[in-house]
Amino acid sequence: MLLGLRISNVAVIEEVEVAFGAGLTVLTGETGAGKSILVDSLGLLLGGRADADAIRAGCEEASVEGVFERTPILATRLEELGLPDLGDEVLVRRVVGRSGRAKAYINGSMVTVGVLARFMRGAVDIAGQHEHVSLFDAGLHRVLLDRYGQLEDPLATYMCDYEAVADVVARMEALGGDESRLRERAEFLRFQLDEITRLDPEPGEDVRLDAERKRLAGSEKLKRQGAEAELLLGGEEASAVETVGRALGLVNEAVKCDASLEPVAQSLGTALAELEEAQRRLNRYVEGLESDPARLSEVEDRLDAIKRLCRKHATSLEGLLQKRDALETELSTLDNRQEVLEELAQERKSAEERARRSGEALSRARVACAGTFGSQVREGLGMLALGKAAFEVRVTPGNQLRPEGLDEVEFFFSANPGEPARSLAKVASGGEASRLLLALKRALADSDGCGCYILDEADAGVSGAIADVVGRMIKDVSGHRQVLCITHLPQVAAYADAHLLIRKGLKGERTVSEVVTLEAGAERTQELARMMSGVEVTREALGAAEALVRSAHRVAGSPRARRDPTPEGGPRSRLRRSA
Repeated sequence: MLLGLRISNVAVIEEVEVAFGAGLTVLTGETGAGKSILVDSLGLLLGGRADADAIRAGCEEASVEGVFERTPILATRLEELGLPDLGDEVLVRRVVGRSGRAKAYINGSMVTVGVLARFMRGAVDIAGQHEHVSLFDAGLHRVLLDRYGQLEDPLATYMCDYEAVADVVARMEALGGDESRLRERAEFLRFQLDEITRLDPEPGEDVRLDAERKRLAGSEKLKRQGAEAELLLGGEEASAVETVGRALGLVNEAVKCDASLEPVAQSLGTALAELEEAQRRLNRYVEGLESDPARLSEVEDRLDAIKRLCRKHATSLEGLLQKRDALETELSTLDNRQEVLEELAQERKSAEERARRSGEALSRARVACAGTFGSQVREGLGMLALGKAAFEVRVTPGNQLRPEGLDEVEFFFSANPGEPARSLAKVASGGEASRLLLALKRALADSDGCGCYILDEADAGVSGAIADVVGRMIKDVSGHRQVLCITHLPQVAAYADAHLLIRKGLKGERTVSEVVTLEAGAERTQELARMMSGVEVTREALGAAEALVRSAHRVAGSPRARRDPTPEGGPRSRLRRSA
């Protein structure tokens, strides 16, 4: 959901800051007041093309900032892209310079426009601007049909089977190709394997050799320290063993008079035994120490060879041993390539058969729900004065295994009776696109993941009772998603939860556009009356506007509770902090 938008120095807009809430927000105003500028500016935040001509005269750059609700999808994309996650909101900013170069930011971090487009993909749908309407992207039609039909399980089954095929194919390709290249690869593997085999390292050998090297290198020092320690323990009358022995004798005599000293005598006895054992072990250690320069040289050479080989392969000894096993496996596979290829060919055949069966099941499920989906969309088009329009979901079967299935899915549309249905992006005009989008969204209301719809003049070409139906349908969709609707019809505007008026005026000697939030009551009624009667608002128009509002409230139920558009710490303050 879009929470706030700030536009600076774009066309006739000098500085505009708007907060948005849930439900339906309508934008009205005279033709040329700047309504489309808001939509085009929002398109920049979705990664749209930046045009230096849109920069306000006399300014070097224009900027657009938007605060969006941090949905689980956006949170996942932040993590995947390594971008800052600042909590419940995501701040997106786009700056366009006079040179035509643009900069983009997500939560304060600079990103490329391509990354921005991928990050915002599917977050906002703008009807009337085909390059930003995800529903008109043929690549997404399969995804939308699968969502509509709740085909996650058969799709997951097929994708698992397809990945098994891809894995076998990759292994076969690794064994295929030019014979000379494979021979060179085998020779290289054999050279590496021979190098490791000649050294024949053992697990943990580097640690053991390093310990032995330290002991051999310090043998004289160790012998001297061990002999001195042995002497302190038991070599003289004042040694530790002698001293503890005398203490033990004195305490044993005292125990005869006072039995409470028995624990002390036991402790001293244990200490004396431990000291004597330590003395004996030190004696054996010192006697076993020998200086062996030849062995030291041998250990150092061996340790150096192991370390050199580990550095060469950029791994530890454990990794080197694992690589030896991997080299043996790959070399064996190459040496027995023909046999392995034959085995893989059988495995591929079986995997392809499984994938084809699951793919055909997925295709049948798609065909089954395509008709129902098309019927629901045509029903919505009929309610929107496009009852004779043609809409169909074409599921074209194929034989080739692909990541998304065996078939292609695409939506086709024709607004004119007798004309063949063609790809959406080629045939839908701005007003038709908006109404078609509305009919599609109505059918996809329970499965579409987009959080904000922008309907640019969805009422184009309709009037009277049909306009009221458009209003009701937009209101119904806004119960599931945030909807921003540019409209010229009071019958649509009457259903709004929030009403924004875009108007032009003079600031000094220059024309500027501003956005005014109309409060419920007299302000909104006045604007609805203007939309009915033109420049001069008549008493009759005011009465008709009041009747429209009452009728809309009866249809829609009690008015949706609107959030305060400028709470402390909300979108407006967030936009200001980012400046």
